Amino acid sequence: MKNSLKFKIVICTLLLAGCVVTPIVEYAHAASGDFQNYEIRSIRRKFMTKTGRAELGGQGSLIMNQPFIYTLLLSGILDYHFSEMIALELGASMGLSVDKEDKRILDDEFDIKTQILRTKYIVNGGILWTPVYGKTQLPSGQLVYFDSFLHASLGMTGVDYDYAQCIPSDADKATTGESIDQPAPATFTYPTFLIGVGQKYFLDKSLAFRWDVREHAFSYPKQDGSCLPTEPLGNTIHHNITLQFGVSTFF
Repeated sequence: MKNSLKFKIVICTLLLAGCVVTPIVEYAHAASGDFQNYEIRSIRRKFMTKTGRAELGGQGSLIMNQPFIYTLLLSGILDYHFSEMIALELGASMGLSVDKEDKRILDDEFDIKTQILRTKYIVNGGILWTPVYGKTQLPSGQLVYFDSFLHASLGMTGVDYDYAQCIPSDADKATTGESIDQPAPATFTYPTFLIGVGQKYFLDKSLAFRWDVREHAFSYPKQDGSCLPTEPLGNTIHHNITLQFGVSTFF
């Protein structure tokens, strides 16, 4: 009797296990079969492609390393992307300079004149190299895609001289009784080498926010800014560091 009861319990247990396991196996088989025509990827394709596209943009620029003036520039850029990494870039900037309070104090309170190189325009052409692209997630959950790039180009920088430092101070007039003829304001152009870094944050597939930091280096004759332009003074290197923000569109 006991053996018969044990046998019945074993049979019922096996039947119950079969009823549970069989649907699971069938579901797993069906689930795997549902994805036979799909390729599962762990990395999403690149959101923004630039190959064969032109980029037109506008930026506002500030020269950051000038002690006595602010120089503000409006810049335009035109890029053509040969590939996702390499692009040809043409750029042009025009601007104006505004005196800082430090310059006014030196002039008004101490009668000290400062010689200043005022950048009027910049034109350049060169290469944009984009070795890095990626994405970041905002707290809202939105994904923002970006490129990081390096820039190198050659160009020309136009520098204004107003020769305000050539106006003799009252102390000089009282001491020497002589005055120096102030040269007429002039603009000189110097060959310039540019390097820089920047990023583009893509708002959609045709519009991006862009920032750049660039180093502009050029050699100029010091006599160009001298009160006696005929006096040979040799050459020196000048550096402008610009911070640029703007937007660009792709087409």
